[in-house]
Amino acid sequence: MEIRLVNDVDDSSSRDAARAPHWIAEGANQETGTSLDIENLVRKYWLLLVLLVCVGALGGVASVVLSSPMYKARLLLEVQSVNEAWLKNSIGGMSFEANDVNIQTQINILQGGSFVKRGSDRLQPDIVPMAPTGRDLFSRLRQRIRPATQDPLESSRRSLNIAMATFDARPVNKTRLIELTCESTSPDIAAQFLNAMAAEFVEDNSQSRMQSSQKTSEWLSAQIEETKSKLHDLEERLREFVQASGNLFVGPESPTLADTEMSQAKSKLAEVQSLRIAAQTRYELSLKNPPESLAEVQNDGTLHSFQQQITHLRQERAALTTTYTPKHEKVQKVDAQIAQLEQAYQQQRDAIVKKIRDDYEALLKSERRQAEYYHEKSQLVSAEAGKAAQYSALKREVETLRGSYQSLLMQANQAGLGSSVPLNPIRIVEPSSPPAAPYKPQPLLNILLGTVLGLAGTAGFVFLKERMDRSVGAPGSLRSFLQTPELGVIPNLNLVANSGAKLLPGAPLVPDNGHTLSIAAKAGDDVSQASLALWSNGSSFIAESFRGTLASILRAQGQAKTQRAILITSPGPGEGKTTVVQNLGIALAETGRKILLVDADFRRPHLHKRFHLPNDHSLIDLIREEKPLADCPAEYWGLSTGMAGLSVLPNRPTDNNVARALYSPRLRAIFQRLREMYDMVLVDAPPVLHLADARIVAPLTDAAILVLRSGVTERKSAMEAFRRMQEDGLFLLGTVLTGWDVSNSYLKRHYYYDYAEGDRE
Repeated sequence: MEIRLVNDVDDSSSRDAARAPHWIAEGANQETGTSLDIENLVRKYWLLLVLLVCVGALGGVASVVLSSPMYKARLLLEVQSVNEAWLKNSIGGMSFEANDVNIQTQINILQGGSFVKRGSDRLQPDIVPMAPTGRDLFSRLRQRIRPATQDPLESSRRSLNIAMATFDARPVNKTRLIELTCESTSPDIAAQFLNAMAAEFVEDNSQSRMQSSQKTSEWLSAQIEETKSKLHDLEERLREFVQASGNLFVGPESPTLADTEMSQAKSKLAEVQSLRIAAQTRYELSLKNPPESLAEVQNDGTLHSFQQQITHLRQERAALTTTYTPKHEKVQKVDAQIAQLEQAYQQQRDAIVKKIRDDYEALLKSERRQAEYYHEKSQLVSAEAGKAAQYSALKREVETLRGSYQSLLMQANQAGLGSSVPLNPIRIVEPSSPPAAPYKPQPLLNILLGTVLGLAGTAGFVFLKERMDRSVGAPGSLRSFLQTPELGVIPNLNLVANSGAKLLPGAPLVPDNGHTLSIAAKAGDDVSQASLALWSNGSSFIAESFRGTLASILRAQGQAKTQRAILITSPGPGEGKTTVVQNLGIALAETGRKILLVDADFRRPHLHKRFHLPNDHSLIDLIREEKPLADCPAEYWGLSTGMAGLSVLPNRPTDNNVARALYSPRLRAIFQRLREMYDMVLVDAPPVLHLADARIVAPLTDAAILVLRSGVTERKSAMEAFRRMQEDGLFLLGTVLTGWDVSNSYLKRHYYYDYAEGDRE
């Protein structure tokens, strides 16, 4: 068998346990879990939850019954795409192409206030539709609460006004459709109003198109006659101008004679200039370079033949000079031939160079003559430029007016064709019919929404209340703040009846020795009346909580010196310190030790009442007694509770100054004597924040335990009490949490282990 202890102190040292890292507290918080807190909150506030949920549901029912049923009608229109060749020239550029802009335009027209009024006027005011009557539960309740007493005509007008106010038109995405919707208290009026709106829209569109076609035809006829007259006048003016100009403009695309001659002169001048530039280049090369470097000289065949003959004769002379002298007849003959050929070569070369110069001079003269001719023609063309510009302007004006005339004729034909075809680009795809059932209110949705609002209101109230609650909550919630071990967690003693112990508040407890023992609080005490624990053969989880706390205390005593006198206090009254003292005393007595419970409250002592003991011989009597402590009788040092090893030193209120008793040197001697007589002394001290008694008595003990009550002790009070004890230099073993509501089965299994009767071995 394993018993889980709450926050047992570590085996290393008491100081290390007091300085436990924060992650221990965080881990404890994580173990509890959010869902466990929610279950606890639901158990705590279930009545409020049920009440607000019922109120929300009833509110949803009331909203259904008290609100008038609304019927929603629907109608679909299609904006058809019409051939642009028929209607693109209508007045104002109006086009019936089913694009987004056109559809939005039609929607804006439909939603106009004047158009909605025209649609409502189409309805026959003398037709009164039957009022809708439902057979469901909400309709019957509505008829009982608000019977139909209104005038039928007035009701019809009201329904029509609602339909007009809720009328809406919107495009259907990626289609040419427009959806018309409206709401009304009468399904017939809702459907009739939409049908009237659609019919009015279709008729208005058709009339608008007919009027547009008629105006277009009239406008086109007037424009055609006016354009025809202007075209005739312009053509006459152009013809007269051509004749007056001497037929210079032979055709609409032919230039004048002067233009042609100037163009030819310009081309000829350019050609002569190119030839002159080439001749000038050759001539300048002949002046700057030797004649043999000229291409004409190098490419001349005659000169090439002369060079070959001269070369041959020189070779022949060289051969003769090897045999004959230069004055020999044969040598002189060859020399004469060479001289003749060289002279002919020189004459031919000079002729080529002269020809290059003559060609350049001839081309230069020709260029000058051609430039003069071109200048003459350009002056003539400049003189005729004004006439050409006037001719071009007249010609363009005639062509423009002729194009406009042809376009007007085409538009007139198209307008006549469009007006002759009965075409309407607006089509009713799905007419509206009276809806069979109202679309709001929706009973299920309203009731569900009311229920959700009730849940939300409960959650908000609980959240605010819990956020405003500054008291200590679940185990481990203050460990990270105080940085001290949590020795134990004592559940709410009101749950004893649910824990398996068949005890009633105030009932006696019979241990194994047969003596009667009562540890119940009387009515009116701050501690719960059901502060009983089953310390007999059975083992309840409440008793185990005290045993677990005792185990933590004893393990803390295993380090350094043994704390034989332990003071138990709390930040304020009613936090369960006396209950902790009496039950820890019983748990310690079970271990075979000799235990004394000391009531150190000199103002409101009541530890003796828990055990039904007299307080004739009390702690205040020991302090006031003048005889030595060794001579005091045994009953002065503790009264037996009836349980082996457990005694109580009661106290009673003092009429004199309490400070005199607390600061008495005899009190220190009394505590020293008690350490010698008993194995352990538990001191029940007053609250540390309200009175200074606990801070005065605490130095006489070895350690202290701070008792906190879940849901009662505020965190600020706990931290202030801890700070005062730290400033006084008191050794704090840890804290004990009392009054914890162990309503969650998981937490109950995690912190405590309980036995059923059938599971005992």
